[in-house]
Amino acid sequence: MKLPQKILVVRMDRLGDLLMSLPSLVYLRKSFPNSEIDLSCQKSFHELLRGFCDENRVGLVDSCQKHYDAALFLQGTFRDCFELFKWRVATRAGLFSKPWSFVLLNQGVRQRRSQTAKNEAEFNLDLAKALTSVWRVSSSEPTQPGCLPKDPKSYDEALKRLKDLGIDKSFVVFHPGMRGSALNVSAEVYLQLMTTYEASGLKILLSVGPEKKDQEMKEKLMRWKSDLSVISGLSLIQLSEVFRLAETVVAPSTGPLHLAHWVGTKTVGLYSPVRAHHPIRWAPWGGIKKGKVLVPEVKCPAQRECLGASCELFPCMERADWKSLLLSAENG
Repeated sequence: MKLPQKILVVRMDRLGDLLMSLPSLVYLRKSFPNSEIDLSCQKSFHELLRGFCDENRVGLVDSCQKHYDAALFLQGTFRDCFELFKWRVATRAGLFSKPWSFVLLNQGVRQRRSQTAKNEAEFNLDLAKALTSVWRVSSSEPTQPGCLPKDPKSYDEALKRLKDLGIDKSFVVFHPGMRGSALNVSAEVYLQLMTTYEASGLKILLSVGPEKKDQEMKEKLMRWKSDLSVISGLSLIQLSEVFRLAETVVAPSTGPLHLAHWVGTKTVGLYSPVRAHHPIRWAPWGGIKKGKVLVPEVKCPAQRECLGASCELFPCMERADWKSLLLSAENG
């Protein structure tokens, strides 16, 4: 069977999920070295991913706008998937989950992702294998760790911002804000962890995103620690270069944690024990340095969402000794 000349990979959701799809792009490039491969993702991520995609000879698009021989549908809406069907893409591989996926895809895989049996990046690779299996292509999974290449202009801008803040020594970035797709800890917990790093002589830099929860977290932390250095208003590619310069990035289960991992910085992720939020599935994967994960040492009965006050362990995210968990991880 003739190999596909043009392949489209569709991943239209958030930053962290998109970054956990990068190993699949590497796998497809190894499997189809002579094929044209495009990634369809939100346009706001194109600048961040351009260097990585250039290195792997992957184009960046934000929709199915031309003819493709094959498509790997990792995530998107009904409309995104219907575009592949409408444009008569011959092989349309992806996850059989929603009712319409059984109609619009013709090479699918059933996955029990909610059971948290493996990492999200590994689930994505399994879908990529479903595509390559059509042509019986044999290719090993990515064995070399990946890294987003340095953007010189943004790197220089990051250095200038840090200089303006008076940061000229080793520092740790805390990015405690998140949208709320998983549980987070309180500002008090982050403050304890900041104190732990400061005791080691490290400077703390608070990274604040545009979400309302980010602003609320910043206000709480500044009430107790008014001398915190704060950085905000950065583009994603500028933020990535600030992370690259850091000693460590500490964050909950959110996109910036994965971004720090993919620029080769040591990460410490604070995770919920709820099965659907667990680091087994959502820990950073595929980058140069293995991230450390902290999670309450409890046997959580919840599957998808925290049970709240009805659970005898609640609130385990606040009861956990995060300082001890951090010290244990750092010394492990």
